[in-house]
Amino acid sequence: MSTMPITQSFKPIAKDSLYEKVTDAIISYIYRNGLKIGDKLPGERQLAQELEVGRNSVRQGLCQLEENGIITRMVGKGAFVKREVTADSVELKLMRVDYQDLLEIKINIEELAIKRAVEHATDEQIARLREIGEELNTLAKAGTFSHTLDKKFHTALLECAGSPTLTQMVLSLVDSLDSYTKVLGNVSDIWVKTIPFHLDIVSALEQRQVSYAIAAHQYIYHYDMEVLNGLAEKTEPKAN
Repeated sequence: MSTMPITQSFKPIAKDSLYEKVTDAIISYIYRNGLKIGDKLPGERQLAQELEVGRNSVRQGLCQLEENGIITRMVGKGAFVKREVTADSVELKLMRVDYQDLLEIKINIEELAIKRAVEHATDEQIARLREIGEELNTLAKAGTFSHTLDKKFHTALLECAGSPTLTQMVLSLVDSLDSYTKVLGNVSDIWVKTIPFHLDIVSALEQRQVSYAIAAHQYIYHYDMEVLNGLAEKTEPKAN
């Protein structure tokens, strides 16, 4: 008589809590705009449009903020600031920690992808990468940073590594970091400085020089950290 195999129950799949990113963005909005107690927040529809998320995620985020005592909601009137977000707020410091963790993980995985790309990229892939890099550079000379083209460049770079797994891992991290864009504010003037190093990475791939490619990548990381440090300066209390 055969016996039934012993099976284990499924483990729940971890899901990234989008509403938590919404709470971060709203906290940053309160701080950067200097909202005081009693000031009204934008409506759910406007928040959903500006944050590019569903209204359900906005509602969950507002609910979390209400539970934390940062806002209060009044039926038919909207959401209002209940507690000011100050420079030394725990919430703002946690945002910086989350951003730095995601950034460091992304940088390390992307570095592995670059090492593989130096070995495996085809001439056609490198030529395509240069084409995108030149488009970025043309815009950068005019003082414009294109998030769309930048993501296109990094996606093409990852594809040069020949590992769909690495590609998906990094792009997932990029999506998570992108959700902090509105938290960080307008930092395109810093990111535009990274464009020359994108072209340096292309040159390194053409010459099959790993150390050159990694060095250029580290300069990009340096500017990413400058963005984070800029947020830190805005949120750290100033000494009297």
